[in-house]
Amino acid sequence: MMAAIAFKEVRMLLRGGRLWGLGLLVALLLGGVLALAAQQRHSAERERLQVETTARQQWDHQGERNPHRAAHFGLYAFQPKSALAGVAPGIAAQTGQALWLEPHKRNMAMFAPAADAAPSLGLGEFNPAFVLLALVPLLIAVLGHASVTQEREHGTLRMLHACGMRGLPLLLGKWLGLCAGVMLALAPAWLGAGWLLLTPQGAQATAALLIALCVYYAVWAAITVCVSAQCATSRAALLVLLALWVGAVFLLPRLSASAVAQRAPLPTGAQFWARIQHDMENGLPGDGTAAQRLKAFDARLLADHGVARLEDLPFGANASRRLFRDAYATKVHALHFDQLWQAQRAQQRLLRWATAATPYASMQAIASALAGTDLAHRQHFEDAAEQYRQQYTIFMDEWDMHTTRGVTSFESRYGGNAQWQAAPQWHYAAPDTGFALRHSGADWSLLSAWLLLGLGALAWSARKLQP
Repeated sequence: MMAAIAFKEVRMLLRGGRLWGLGLLVALLLGGVLALAAQQRHSAERERLQVETTARQQWDHQGERNPHRAAHFGLYAFQPKSALAGVAPGIAAQTGQALWLEPHKRNMAMFAPAADAAPSLGLGEFNPAFVLLALVPLLIAVLGHASVTQEREHGTLRMLHACGMRGLPLLLGKWLGLCAGVMLALAPAWLGAGWLLLTPQGAQATAALLIALCVYYAVWAAITVCVSAQCATSRAALLVLLALWVGAVFLLPRLSASAVAQRAPLPTGAQFWARIQHDMENGLPGDGTAAQRLKAFDARLLADHGVARLEDLPFGANASRRLFRDAYATKVHALHFDQLWQAQRAQQRLLRWATAATPYASMQAIASALAGTDLAHRQHFEDAAEQYRQQYTIFMDEWDMHTTRGVTSFESRYGGNAQWQAAPQWHYAAPDTGFALRHSGADWSLLSAWLLLGLGALAWSARKLQP
């Protein structure tokens, strides 16, 4: 019986004009933004490769310089965009695109896309994720708001009740039929997005995203059928669903974000760098000031090599001291950056539970994780860039230390292109889909809980169903 009702529901949707009209509109809209997102991603990746190649060539051909001066010329690290990055931009628009890697200091990323965007970006960015996560639920509400109320208005619900039709098979059949109708309407868009599956790196993430979207749409379909079952008229059901959609997609996420920012604020840029500078100068607890630490290091250096002056050391004293100072700077920067990441993760956890009342937030977090545009992927990239920064600066200082004797001037030119070209190349290996699934596990759990809640609401509505 339930299968017959689902089949009948699909036939009614196919015979009506709303499924074809609205489905075609959404499919064309989604296809358009997907094509634009793909073109923008390919353009951005092409520009990234060009800039990376140019920056490395400039580094490799600095000419004769002091190695420390050359190290301060710096290198740039860029995060590659995944195949899904154009579909779910996540935090990519607010974070910098390039990290400048230099000695002594760990920098923040620069050149955030939002800084160069048109003023219209403040009205909200229109991207594939918005269509998939916000507009498709609206399509579901429009298509399914009359699924039960129409039966009540036409009197067929009373006839079914008189024939012994139970409420649960009826509502489950309506739900399955609505899900099938939506999937048919979106089928052209799914086929149009097949280009994402052409890359081995994007195939698993895209498959996981499609599974999550199916669950997400099933949740909205369950909500739609439940509201239709509880309302007396189709107009009332549509108004209730529109109110729920506006609250779940627009109001609750934004209000929650504002509340979380006030409850767990992040330090300002000035505060963050001031704390790092304070710990560099005054030292962490028990370490002494910068002058005291350097004085103790010099004393150990002279004692270990049995000389009275730095000028008499059998290796470069300046490079050895830089290695010591940079090791401490790395320690201080790591401490404060870890605290910053922890504060951001704490905000993320608070926001997750503050928006648990809507499936939209959980689905948005899952899409960003699978696209590699969430906080976990950003930290993975910046930590990898920091490891590379340490690697190439240590390489330069160790070469300088073993090449010179005593104290050398920063104006002495004794390094050339051969030394710069010997520095290790920057290569970033993005984490796999398993990394995204692990870091979005809580969001998957919330989305699954929403599906169970939707099915439970269908069962409850079936018991309360009045003909």
